[in-house]
Amino acid sequence: MLGLGNSLISLDYTQQSAAASAYSMSFDGSGDYLSFTETAFAIGEDGDKFSMSFWAKRDTTGTSADFVMSNVNGYYRKIHFNSTGDTLEIEGDTNGQAAVGTVTADTEWHHYVITLNNDNGSGASLTAVVYEDGSAVSTSVTSLGATTAGLTVDSIGSPSGGGTNGFDGLLYQIAIYDEFLDAGAVSALYNSGTPIDITADTGDYDNSGDLKHLWNFTEGTGSTAADSVGSLDATLNGDAAFSSTTPS
Repeated sequence: MLGLGNSLISLDYTQQSAAASAYSMSFDGSGDYLSFTETAFAIGEDGDKFSMSFWAKRDTTGTSADFVMSNVNGYYRKIHFNSTGDTLEIEGDTNGQAAVGTVTADTEWHHYVITLNNDNGSGASLTAVVYEDGSAVSTSVTSLGATTAGLTVDSIGSPSGGGTNGFDGLLYQIAIYDEFLDAGAVSALYNSGTPIDITADTGDYDNSGDLKHLWNFTEGTGSTAADSVGSLDATLNGDAAFSSTTPS
């Protein structure tokens, strides 16, 4: 019709992903971080669901832990890469209750998703799956979700107040959902390495309505990184800065 033929439907999704942010957040690993209001996410009751999606490009691996999100207590209440760089861990408010996934220790861009589903009944460990670049990796769980504890965090990039073990590198499109993302949705989010606009459903990704917090870094400048779907606007501290380097 009108000479268009099938041109509109022949475009692949990568060509339609222009709404993804043009900026990431840069950290040097020493005293720079984003701070926001301390918030608890429920992971300890039957039926609780939580997922986190983000892109990361680490400048170094195998030297110190890289904190993606954490609390003032740097020993737990955290999501981080370990000191050898080959695992991604989430540890709740109860020390020692954790889920750990095996990941690649390098300095390239990777997309990560952590999904938690407390579907085994109160008092039992929840179901956790860690993904890297759209594929599930080997994941182990140590009692995570077996108590009524949650995950209470207040910072991105480093333990609250700076401290040690800060993230060294770039973080991009950090999202938190109150749903257990399935494998199809995770693959769609990865999109063969090209970020998509996660505020809109497309293909197997139908979870835009489950987004609770999203730091997209679209500002590109200034001292605040807005939470574009929630109320946890974050303040830049130390040498944290916007960067035009993004996954592609």
